[in-house]
Amino acid sequence: MVGERQAGQGSTTEQGADRGPLAALGGVDPNEVLTMVSDVARANPHAALAGAVAVGFLLGGGLTPRLLGAAALFTARRYFRATVEETLAGLEHGLAERMGNAGAR
Repeated sequence: MVGERQAGQGSTTEQGADRGPLAALGGVDPNEVLTMVSDVARANPHAALAGAVAVGFLLGGGLTPRLLGAAALFTARRYFRATVEETLAGLEHGLAERMGNAGAR
């Protein structure tokens, strides 16, 4: 009886294994993908190298929460500064137009 259960469980696992991991790709040809990637790498070797370094860094655990936070803070400061500068420039331009219109009256 125990052997019967194991045999029954094994057959359902084998049915799922028949489809294989590439069945989830939905008709994408792996050889075509490999050809496309190698063509892009030949056309842009520096970008391909940079991408490989970035993926290796991420997979190697190099992106710690502390490093991620530091990068986010750096980016946020940069964009916040640009937003404040644009706002102040627009405000200055608006005030200059009002002052110019007031002086013309």
